[in-house]
Amino acid sequence: VVVVQNASVLELKKALRRHMQLRQARQGGVQHLSWKYIWRTYHLTYNGEKLADDRKKLREYGIRNRDEVSFIKKLRK
Repeated sequence: VVVVQNASVLELKKALRRHMQLRQARQGGVQHLSWKYIWRTYHLTYNGEKLADDRKKLREYGIRNRDEVSFIKKLRK
């Protein structure tokens, strides 16, 4: 997924959503994913740190070109 260098976590989430929708359309898979459910159930993480603040810049988390972020399931309270 490509985002501008000074992008925020929210912009990364939007780019992930766009990428997955295009990918599903190309492959003919499920047309609708519930992103409300995904963000409620999973955290985006980078090097074990949760990307919790949507307004924070990716640079502040130390994310650079070609770095990988991953989904981790939220624990129940």
